[in-house]
Amino acid sequence: MSMQKVCIVGPGGIGGTIAARLAETGLDVSALARPARAKLLNDGGIRLNSLGREIHAPVRAASDPADLGPQDLVIVATKNNQLVDIARQLPTLCRADTPVIFAMNGAPWWFFDGFGGALQGTRLQALDPDGALAKEIPLSRVIWGVVYFSATANADGTILHNNANGITFGRPSDDTDGLEPIAEIFSRAGFDAKVTDNIRKEIWTKLAVNVAVNPPGALTLGTITQMWHEPLLRETMNTVLGEMRAVGQALGIDPGPLSVDKWQNAPVRVSLLQDLEAGRPLELASVVEAAVEIAERAGVPVPHTKAFLGLTRLRGRIAGLLPA
Repeated sequence: MSMQKVCIVGPGGIGGTIAARLAETGLDVSALARPARAKLLNDGGIRLNSLGREIHAPVRAASDPADLGPQDLVIVATKNNQLVDIARQLPTLCRADTPVIFAMNGAPWWFFDGFGGALQGTRLQALDPDGALAKEIPLSRVIWGVVYFSATANADGTILHNNANGITFGRPSDDTDGLEPIAEIFSRAGFDAKVTDNIRKEIWTKLAVNVAVNPPGALTLGTITQMWHEPLLRETMNTVLGEMRAVGQALGIDPGPLSVDKWQNAPVRVSLLQDLEAGRPLELASVVEAAVEIAERAGVPVPHTKAFLGLTRLRGRIAGLLPA
């Protein structure tokens, strides 16, 4: 099918970077956003600094999906805590054959669908406690995009994409049929786009990294590079990576050896820190809370990961961004 009309749901740092670069290739890109963000985009488009290159992309934006209409491709790049509301708006944006890419951090609500041995079919309470996501979003429509780049949406509406450039696509069923054309669209926009027949391995590898670096980033206010240069913290982050690898192995996923050493030159402010500084609710559920829940269900002890979770929860409560 032709994929000329593309809608980005949540044009923040990640979504805005994708929107601007796809629009630059000539695609008809629109955005579903909150009213204030939609007005900003309609007035001035997306202004993106992508790896040192300035891009200005006019984008039609709306806060009501009916104003945008059915699309050829929908890309959801919101926080997990917004997903139930977004799921109820997706039918307005979709035809019967419209693929929906979820380019999001953390574990997905469908992680144990058709996977996990004795845990197969387990509903993750951290992500979908009442089953609303499973009910609202047919798995046959879902494409998961594991994002391997970082971007920050600034208060003035500009976006800075300053690290890495990858995205890997897969399906809950691990069927790859129809994914190559989507990867090609992203490749034409300059992304290092790949397709995998083992998306849970990609998800778990990225999740392990997020669990290791996001909580201390919010606690210390430091970049990944700054945290790496503190030896005791570097040791603890590597220990957390080891715990996450052990959980993966218990589930039949082995991401291989993991170390924060590969990020010693990554001056990245992690997403939890960006949320903290912007006064947004902390995205703990899909990252650390889900990882701890999966570990407990798999029977694998993760004491350092739990310590990170407890400390970050308290940090969020003190900042007024989590319930007391």
